[in-house]
Amino acid sequence: MEYLVTGRQAKAIDTYTIEHTGIPSLVLMERASLTIAEETAQVAAQLKLPAVRIAAVCGSGNNGGDGIAAARILHSRGYDVTIFFAGRREKMSPDCQKQLSIAENLSVPISNDTDLDAYNIIIDAIFGIGLDRPVTGTYKDWITAVNSASENGSKVIAVDTPSGIHTDSGQIMGTAVHADRTVTFGYIKKGLVLYPGASCAGKVICRDIGFDPAAAKTIGLQYITYTKEDYKRLPKRYADSHKGTYGHVLVIAGSKNMAGAAYFSALATYRMGAGLVTLYTPESNRCILQQLLPEAVLKTYPDTAPDLSALSDQLNNYQAIILGPGLGQNAASENIVRTVTASDIKIPLIIDADGLNILSKNMEWLSKSTVPTVITPHMKELSRLTGHNIQYLKENLVQVCETFTREYGVICIAKDTRTMIIDNSETIYINLSGNNGMATGGSGDILTGIIAGLCAQHMPLPEAARLGVYLHGCAGDTAAFNKGFHSMTASDVLDAIPELLKEITLD
Repeated sequence: MEYLVTGRQAKAIDTYTIEHTGIPSLVLMERASLTIAEETAQVAAQLKLPAVRIAAVCGSGNNGGDGIAAARILHSRGYDVTIFFAGRREKMSPDCQKQLSIAENLSVPISNDTDLDAYNIIIDAIFGIGLDRPVTGTYKDWITAVNSASENGSKVIAVDTPSGIHTDSGQIMGTAVHADRTVTFGYIKKGLVLYPGASCAGKVICRDIGFDPAAAKTIGLQYITYTKEDYKRLPKRYADSHKGTYGHVLVIAGSKNMAGAAYFSALATYRMGAGLVTLYTPESNRCILQQLLPEAVLKTYPDTAPDLSALSDQLNNYQAIILGPGLGQNAASENIVRTVTASDIKIPLIIDADGLNILSKNMEWLSKSTVPTVITPHMKELSRLTGHNIQYLKENLVQVCETFTREYGVICIAKDTRTMIIDNSETIYINLSGNNGMATGGSGDILTGIIAGLCAQHMPLPEAARLGVYLHGCAGDTAAFNKGFHSMTASDVLDAIPELLKEITLD
């Protein structure tokens, strides 16, 4: 698990380390500059040119000071480097002023020209994490010059964050540098992983420059993400076990001509390690599902008249329940959703797709439900549930979901390019695995199965939601490696789950 920080938190960590721990700000700046210089040297070596020219475009704040110091270090190592001062001398921070003075004393070339096309590498140190207003005037001209050089083949390395990106939201503040890589310090900034900021950051490299670890604990960091280190959270398998050890999942899914959703959810559940899966689906799906997934137990009902009393009596026989994929929105489906949400079961319930669409018209069912529930809406489904338009949701996702989860007592997996999980705990999960090849029908059904499979093996619902979303994305990344982004289907993601889990368990 890794933390992601906001601009305010990053500044607080910096301040704590300087004022409480006693590490001088210039020491932190020097360490940051060394990492930038090292990364720049690596890029220079990769270019394999007889001579490399480097431009450091620096603003007036501490971000500019980092860039000036990095240029000075590179100059001392024999690189052809020029500092382009994009700020105002009268507004320089004390540390930036000190770094510029040192650079001048060491005769590092300094220019105010905006023609950067002759430079092979550009260090972007115009703005740091404090930008909170649109970029205009001379600063806009400098960013345009950096991007123009990039379009002509120059490599751009951003310091801490690309200039013009909002550190918290990832929004472009009028204009922004498009970097090939971003060297950030201590913790990855939230705006570097959220779009459109992520598309401007390029490869993000996080370097330790000596922040006091106690600062993070004192401040209380909110945003987390998973990495390959979190593979260890996967439930263990035991030599002395049977199918009951790994749980029984009920998948309430499918409708006439929509058997695929039920199949994807059920097979994903099995492939995550569940011991047994029962499919509750209309009679019209019997033949196709028996052929596609003979491992599943089938319980079918007449397409228009499910036996709700029998369903209600059986709900407690499972360790997790999936409700909604391909279910349809007819009267029979509505009765099923009402019956399940109104039950007194205390086992995990994962609601997706048509289950959510039905609830959006009957929100009182959700408000009265006492079933431990996770919902998995994409933006359009979340819009129906909350009444907010998609643009508003994208700009205010955390606030909207926090309000929703408090009101309805559910865990919300808000599916988007960067899926977020909000569950009223002290942390918010932002998922960084996955890719655009997963933007294909059936991917969401697979996610429900992965989460249910983890719950079946007695993983708590909040943890199953986080690990399930992460592993779902990892399976998608494996599928993309095998098939490429354009040709991926949901079946490819399903097929990648065993490959992924084999890799995890053999490591």
